Order: sequence, then C-alpha cells, then structure tokens
Amino acid sequence: MPHRAVLTEGQRDALLALPDTELDLVRHWTLSADDLRVIVSRRRPHNRLGFAVQLCALRYPGRLLRPGELIPNAPLAFVADQLDVDPEALAGYASRGPTRYEHLDTLRDVFGFRQLSRPARAELQAWLLPAALATTGGAELARMLLDEFRRRQIIVPGITLVERMVARALLDAERHVAELLTRKLTAEQRDGLEGLLVPHATARTSVLAWVRQPPGRPGRRAFSAILDRLAALRVLRLNPALTDAVHPERLRRLTGEGARLTAQHLATLNPSRRRAVLVATALETQVTLTDDAVLMFERLFGQMFRRVERREEAALKRDRRNITAKIRLLARLSDALLAARSNGDDPLAAVERVIGWDELGSEVEEAKRLVRPDPLDPVELARSNFPILRQIGPAFVQAFTFGAVPACLALARGVEIVRLLGTGRLRKLPADAPVGFIRQTWRRRIGRDGMDRRTYEFCVLAELRDRLRAGDMWVEGSRRYRAVAQQLIPAPVFAAMREAGPLPVPLPGSAAEWLAGKREVLARRLGEVATKVGADALEDVSLRAGRLRISPLKASTPDEAEGALAPLYAHLPPIRVTDLLADVDRWTGFTGCFTHLTTRRTHDDPRAVLTAVLADATNLGHARMAEACDLVSQRQLGWLSSWHLREETYGTALARLVNAQHRMPLAALFGSGASSSSDGQHFPLNRRAQATGAVNPHKGSEPAASFYTHVSDRYAPFHSKVISAGAGEAAHVLDGLLHHGADLSIERHHTDGGGVSDHVFAMCHGMGFLFAPRIPNLSARRLHLFKGLDPGPDIAPLVGEAIDEELITAHWTDVLRLMTSVRTGATSASAMLERLGSYPRANGLALALREIGRMERTLFTLDWIEHPDERRRATRELNKGEAENALKRAIFFHRAGRLRDHGLQAQSHRASALNLVAGAIVLWNTTYLEAAMRHLKRQGRPVPIDMLAHLSPLGWQHINLTGDYLWTEPATKPGQLRPLRSMLSPPLSRAA
Repeated sequence: MPHRAVLTEGQRDALLALPDTELDLVRHWTLSADDLRVIVSRRRPHNRLGFAVQLCALRYPGRLLRPGELIPNAPLAFVADQLDVDPEALAGYASRGPTRYEHLDTLRDVFGFRQLSRPARAELQAWLLPAALATTGGAELARMLLDEFRRRQIIVPGITLVERMVARALLDAERHVAELLTRKLTAEQRDGLEGLLVPHATARTSVLAWVRQPPGRPGRRAFSAILDRLAALRVLRLNPALTDAVHPERLRRLTGEGARLTAQHLATLNPSRRRAVLVATALETQVTLTDDAVLMFERLFGQMFRRVERREEAALKRDRRNITAKIRLLARLSDALLAARSNGDDPLAAVERVIGWDELGSEVEEAKRLVRPDPLDPVELARSNFPILRQIGPAFVQAFTFGAVPACLALARGVEIVRLLGTGRLRKLPADAPVGFIRQTWRRRIGRDGMDRRTYEFCVLAELRDRLRAGDMWVEGSRRYRAVAQQLIPAPVFAAMREAGPLPVPLPGSAAEWLAGKREVLARRLGEVATKVGADALEDVSLRAGRLRISPLKASTPDEAEGALAPLYAHLPPIRVTDLLADVDRWTGFTGCFTHLTTRRTHDDPRAVLTAVLADATNLGHARMAEACDLVSQRQLGWLSSWHLREETYGTALARLVNAQHRMPLAALFGSGASSSSDGQHFPLNRRAQATGAVNPHKGSEPAASFYTHVSDRYAPFHSKVISAGAGEAAHVLDGLLHHGADLSIERHHTDGGGVSDHVFAMCHGMGFLFAPRIPNLSARRLHLFKGLDPGPDIAPLVGEAIDEELITAHWTDVLRLMTSVRTGATSASAMLERLGSYPRANGLALALREIGRMERTLFTLDWIEHPDERRRATRELNKGEAENALKRAIFFHRAGRLRDHGLQAQSHRASALNLVAGAIVLWNTTYLEAAMRHLKRQGRPVPIDMLAHLSPLGWQHINLTGDYLWTEPATKPGQLRPLRSMLSPPLSRAA
C-alpha cells in the first residue's frame, strides 16, 4: 500500500484535537436527555464524568481517548457542568483496570460505535475517490474522511492509517485523471506529445519551453512567432473537451506542474502521468497563446493610431510659427474686408493695402503645403500602414475562428472576405462586399475615392478590434475574448438556480420590485436634501444658481495627536526586516501556507521560504539575495519560487496575517473592520521589461505596471493584483472584495477617481457592497431620477437624463445572471466590467447596468452632499492606502524600484510578496505599539483613547530594510516580545 506523508505534524494534531472553543463544544459535546439517562447509570461521579467525556470524544473528533491523556480544562469543565460534577473528579476515573474496557463495550453496544473493519475500509476508500478528484489538498481530504467516519459512527483509527488512506485516494485520483486525459489519444497524438520534449529545431530549448515563451515586445515578428507556436500545438489536434470531465482544481495542478517542470523532469515521469501533464499544458498553452495573439493584434493596431497622433503632434510643433503667421494674416485680411464692406470701399484695394498680390500668392501656396490630411482618414491610414496590415491582417483572420452576435453578421461576412482574399480564393474585392459596419465618417471619406481592397481590409480589421473588445464578436478557443454569454452561468443552470432560490445576490427577483423600492428611497432623499438646500443647512456645501460647490475638508487630526502618539513609536525596538518576518512567522505560522505544488508539504526551513519572499518583496532578485544572505543559493531560491511560491499560497499566507491583524485589540481602534479602500501604485519598468508595459500619461511618461491593492480600515492589505498601467482601475475594484481568503466582512468600499464608473456602482450594489468613492469634479456629474420625480428648483439644474426603467426591466434577468455568475466565481468581475465597459452602445446588458449604476450614484451623491462624515470617512480610508503605498515604496527599493520581469506571473510574485511583507510589518508594528501602550499606562502616562484612532502602524524608521539580510536565533522565548526601547524590564508576554 502506498504511504507518503500528506499531512504536517500540526495538521495531524489538529485533525484529532478535542474541541476547545465554546461554539465547537456546544455543537459537538452537548449531551441529550437520552445520553444523560445512560450516563447517570454509572454509580460514582468520576465514572460518570469519564464515561461522558469518552462518549463525547467518540462523537467528535471520533477517536478513543488514550490512557492517561490529559483533557484540557475547557472541554472537561463543559461536560462536568452538564453532569453537575466537579471536573477534578476525573482524576479517579478508571482506577480499576477493567472499568475502561467495560465502558467502551457499553458505548459500542448502546450508541452504535464500531471499529474499522476491512470491508468498511474498502468501502471508505472507494468513497474517497470522488472527493479526491475534486481536491488536491491532503488536509482537506483527511477532514472529509474524518467527517465520514463520524457520520458512519466508525471509531477513527490511528492517524497513520488515515494518512495512508488519504495518500491512496490522492494517488488513485491522479491515475484516474491521467486515464481521463489520455485514453482517447491516438498513436499520432501520443507521438506528438512526446515530441514536445525534444529540442526545438531553431531554439536552444525543448519544443515545450519554446511554445511557452512570453509574447515579448509588440511587433510583427513577435506576432508571427505567437502564431507559429500556436500552429505547433494545433498540429496535435487535441480536443478541448478532453478536460471537461476533470475538476478545475486538478486541472490547475497539472498545468501548474507543466509550467514548472522542464522537459528533462517530465521525461522521468511514468508515461501515463507525463502525457496527462502534457495534454493539460498543451491545451492551456493554446488558450494563452490565443489570448496573447489577439491582445498583440489590438496593440499593433493601436500603435498605428498612436504613430499618426505623434506624427501630427510633431508636425504641429514644427509648423506652429508658420501656422500662427497665417492665422494672423487671415485676421488682418478679414478685418480689412469687413471694414471695406462697411465703408463701401473696394475690397480688392483693401486686400492690396494689407498685402501685395504676389506676396499673397506665396502665402497661399505655403498655406496649402501646411494643410495636412485628416489623421483618421481610413484611406490614408490604410496606405501608410499597408506593410504591417499585409503581415498581420490576413494571418490573424486565417488563424482563428470568429463568432458574432446577429448585429455583427455583416462584419463577420467582411472578415470572411478578408480571409478569402488572403488565401487567394478571391482575386478582388466583391462588388457586394458589406459596408454597413464601417463608421459613417469613414464611409463618407471613402465614397469620394471609391473602395479598394486595401482600404476595405483596414476598415474590417479596425472594426473587428473594437467588436472583440466589446464582446460582440469573439474568438473560439480564447479565454479573454470569449462571448459574454459563454462567460456566464449557462442559461438553463441559472434558470434552475432561480427557481430553487434564493440567488446568492441581494437583489429582488423582479425589476418592478427593485424599481419601486428605489423610487421610494430616491423620493425621500430628494425631499430631505432639497429641504436642507432651501434652508442653507448643508455643511461646507453651496448650491446656488445650479452650481454645486463643496469646500475642502478641514484636517480631522488634532494638533496634539503627534505629540501624544510619538512616545509609542519611540518605544519600538529596532529590528532587521528578517528578524521581523521571523517573529511574525512564529506568531502566525504563515510560512506553513507555502506548500509544495505536488506533495502539498511545507518546506523544512521556514527561513529559506522567507528569504525567497524577501527577494521578491525588496526587488533584490534571487542572485543578489543569495549573495547578501548565506542561507540559500540562487538555485535554491529559484526552486522555492517555482514550487512553493504561487498565487494561491501567497493568498493563504496573506489571509493568515490579515486575520491576525484584525484580531488585535489596538487594530479595532483603527476602524470597524467593515470598510476598505483600493488604489493602484505604479512601478516603472526597466529597459528590458518596457516592451510588456504601458504608459499612463497621468502617472508619467515611462512604461510601467500597476499593483492594485485593497486595504482594510485596520491597515491590513488583503489583496493585490498586477494590472496594466494604462488600464482603468474601475474594472478591478470587485476582484479584491470577492476573492480574498481572509475572514473579513467588508460592507463599504472606497476608491479615488480612477476606480469610479457607473458599472462599478451597479456591480457593488448587486454584490451587497456600499460603494463610496471620492469622485473628482463631482459638480460636473449629473443626477439621474425617475420620470415624474420633482427635484425642486435648487436641485433641478443638476439633473440629467431620466432613468430608463424599461431598459432595466427588459434586461433584469440578464443582470441577475451576471451578478450570480460573478458572485459564484463562474467569471471574474474585472473580465466582465472590461468587456461591458469597452463598447456599451452595442450591448443591452451594459446599458441596463449603466442605468442601475446611475441610480446608485445619484443616491450616493445625495448622501455625499448632505453628510460631511461621508466625505471625511472616504478621505480617511483613502489616506490609509496612500500611506501604505509609501511603506511599500520603501520596501521595494532595489533597482530604484523598477520592475525587470517580463512575464505577468513574475510581476504578480513581486506584488504578492510586497503585499505580504507590508502586512507582516503592519502586524508587527501593531503588536509592539499595543505593548508600548500598555507600558505607558503602567507608568502612569496613558495615551488618550481618542488619540489612538489617529495612530498608524505603517512606520518603518525602526526597521532595517536595506542590505542586512541575516537570520539570527529567536531573541525571545515563545509567547514573549522583545524588550521595548529604553526599557530595563524583562521581555513582555504578548498577552501582558
């Protein structure tokens, strides 16, 4: 029988530990009246207590108590209280040897407990297989097995046997998945998969490593290389339906292994498992390459327009003096002609007085040379970009299969014509080629010169790019550019969910009910705000003559706060960042979350894991970190990063720190724990990585990536994501709120202007969050009311279009389906918001979502105007995120804070590591600030409680973040803190 370790020592102990919390004791160790009737038949108090405790242990966690086992005080007292027996009586239990065995026989006979027999074991082993197919975690599977033991009233055997059964189930699941993925492969496909492991003909790597290369700098060669790699995988003719029967978690594990294992490592696996990994990797890589190709097509097309814009800007700068001179001459001539007309003089003589006819002719000729064609003229764009269009256009449409909504069938026909022209099956542009999809302005321009093949191809490709962004057309085999309907829960499944009810979103089942409720709320709020406007009773708000003005907020931090809080930071002990991480790990054990991808085992040395995390968080990199720290080599750091540091393990470790931070008593003074904020932080890319970045003109002129981070009101950074610097932040607001692993109950969320859109207002409302952003230039935003609502004369100038109730009603089912799909994880909020926000005119769902968002934004605006506390709260929470960005900038200081990673995965590791280290610093600071607060209180110098709300655990002056990456032995015993600065007292207890 296979026996491999699948549980850590801590997991083994936790599985069989007796309950110790009030909630667990009430749930599992409460005795019924029938239980008590059997128990009281024992004559003496110690026998009654011992019998009852053993009964409870057999029920949960399901095992026999060991002879001489020490029962913790909490469960012992809980049982003794129900029996009205002194807990100390247990000391006399089973003083007579046979008593224990007699009680066990009674427990089996009366309550039905039984030992694990061979048939029962075989039955449970078969029961475990479906569960193992749906998970890769040994601890989770072991918990499920113990639950089944308890359900069947089988006494849990030794933990070693449990671990053997789990290991066997995991191995059986691996074999079953491998069989599912490989049983339908032909001999040709098997040979093709093995061919992925041989060296590539032109590259120095294997074919598998070659097809997995990142896309590189946008260009014609890079685009062609992506299509070549995609073609190399399509030759295998793997059916994507092969993975339909495999659980997504299992599939993620296989693709994760394929992304990390080299060809040499894969060659050592047994054939069945090797082919399973290769099938999963090849199919996933095809999807990735498809997305990369479409994205690069978008970027290359965008470069055409940007080149024209730059060329026009350069020409304008070059000719600005001549253009200004011509405008001045025009003004002089116009004045002379108008004066001549008014006075009845000869206009020709008036012109001659201003400028001679010969000189006027020269000026006209020069003006003609200054006239430039329309930069967005499709004919000119097609002509100037013909070389690149000929290389990417036909290749793009021939490489993929496109789908379209009915409104885009004419464009789909145009794409097919471009495909046939590229293959040579059509020699010239058909006379009946559809043109209805071409923009009206372009059609008018083309109409003067006539449509030719070059111009038609350009128009088709330009419109195809826009429609792919909007989701009106899609690419088969893509994940990012799938049809909107394919990203949602299937309609029949959603219909069944709706009928079974309730849906997991806080929206009513009908639009009429939602609209009625909103109309009532809006009418009431309009009346309340209008009354205050009329009485001039709004604080720091002026609304006169249709102009809304909100005065800047006054500082809410009292002047004496800095002096009152300074002693707290003055007492924090100086510390290396390595020792700080080691302290936090001893408190929380977060390095135990970084399990191996395949074995799910933790690393033997937590310091090595912390070193790898620190290499990413400080931007030092593996090579230089290995030089600065003699604990591990560069190769060891690379191996750790590949197998232990993943997005899911980073997320689990961060959640552990966030939960610890929110349990701190001092942190409760920072905020309620129900609010959060998010913001993007830009990190420029160095020269070798700039090709993968984008420029945000509002944040600088260099290519950069943005780390978009969510921070709770208790300063815990609970989610981080890498997004393009040029992308809008609004689409990513909900991802962090929905997909963090911490035990948070966020109700209100704040962003700055970059995170604001009507779609975000609607989605946050549908997910049950109150969206409270700081909207820039709020006075320019219109309020949107229901038809028939009278806003009053003061508010009326701020009102825009009425809410389209019919549109909301018509698409209410689609709205519910979208919200449910996002809430259940069928699709991500960012993917849907990017798609729906890219071209809303073509999508009814996007328009309906916008109307719902307008309604929510109007209500929010009324609250913002009326309640100054809303404005103060948003500013306070956003300031926390900005202050945390300053801490991260200090941590991420190596290489001048510039990212040098090409791939998104490597950049994501940097962001996750940076977030984790920042979270560890916040927790460490909070812990020691709390200790300093207690110390000052003992000295008779307590910090006023109202000042502590202005305290921030983000300081780093006492932390050595640079250069000194040495690991030392713990300076304190377990449960103790380091001595505070300027203290002669012994080490503190964390609970002191």
